[in-house]
Amino acid sequence: MKKIEIKPIITTIILIAFQSALYLISRLFESNLHLIGNTIDTKIPFNIWFMIPYCLWYILIFIVPYYLYKKDKDSFIRYIYCYLICSIIANIIFVIYPTTVNRPDVIVKGPLSFITNFIFTFDNPPMNCFPSLHCAMSMLFILFIFEIKNIKPIIKISITLISILIMIATLYTKQHVFIDLVSGDALAIIVYFIIKKITHENIKFKKMLEK
Repeated sequence: MKKIEIKPIITTIILIAFQSALYLISRLFESNLHLIGNTIDTKIPFNIWFMIPYCLWYILIFIVPYYLYKKDKDSFIRYIYCYLICSIIANIIFVIYPTTVNRPDVIVKGPLSFITNFIFTFDNPPMNCFPSLHCAMSMLFILFIFEIKNIKPIIKISITLISILIMIATLYTKQHVFIDLVSGDALAIIVYFIIKKITHENIKFKKMLEK
């Protein structure tokens, strides 16, 4: 039986705690909330079944960094940088441009309704949605898992499909609107490639010094 690594788990908990602390601080600056959304969002109905993939985010946020740590420590470190920077940038935007969304009333009839009401109540009023960190982190899952060479294709495909479902779920659970998804993904992609470029240049510089 392989030994379970504690370091990536503890690191992930610290990252989540940091993100949550920033989010709670940003909520202290609550001002005039901007209700955002467009025609696309009016055509997307609320579907409680999407609460299942939406909640899978809370599992992937531990699984993906654990895989990165086990397979490629450099990718794991860059993931930490990206996570922190995305969280900081998003929360700065939350303070500058606080947003909100319209949510449906959910009647408690079963487990999914209970989970939905719990999430809606815990994160009430719905605010600071743009950009979506749920989507930003899901995009990071995809970007980092695909750069690891020694991971089975089925794992890469599975994590990618689940991550995409999570993004879609943010719309069907009415936790976010389309622009939140797009901006969250854009934030993740931009930060990912900037960090990758910087670290790559640092490696080249170190190799030059070693010659």
